[in-house]
Amino acid sequence: MPDYKWPDAKQRTVIGTRVSRVDGPVKASGHAKYTYDQNPKGLLHAALVRCPYPHAKIASIDTSAAESMPGVKVVHVIQEQGKTVQWSGDEIVAIAAIDERTAEDAVRAVKVE
Repeated sequence: MPDYKWPDAKQRTVIGTRVSRVDGPVKASGHAKYTYDQNPKGLLHAALVRCPYPHAKIASIDTSAAESMPGVKVVHVIQEQGKTVQWSGDEIVAIAAIDERTAEDAVRAVKVE
C-alpha cells in the first residue's frame, strides 16, 4: 500500500473546515418537500391482497364485494384461480382506490380460498 501523507493543515481547503449543506436549513425547519408530501389531483392509492401461506393452491377468488365498494377504481387479479402460490406474501389481487382507507377496506372485502 502506498505511503500517503495528508497536506499540511494550513493548505487544506475542505478537510477540517465547516461545510454547510444547501438543503440543511430547509430540512431542519420542516419546510422541505418530499415525495410523500406530493398529492396530485386524481392520485390513487394501491393495496395488495397477499397470500399468508407458502406453496398454496388458489381454489377461488371473489372480488365482487371490493369491486362494488364506492371509491374503488380498479381490482386486478394477479394470480388466477387454480394457480399455485410459491411463497408466503405473494401478491394475489391488486386494488386501486381514491384513498388509503378505502383501499384497505377493499382488501379486507376480497375473499380468497
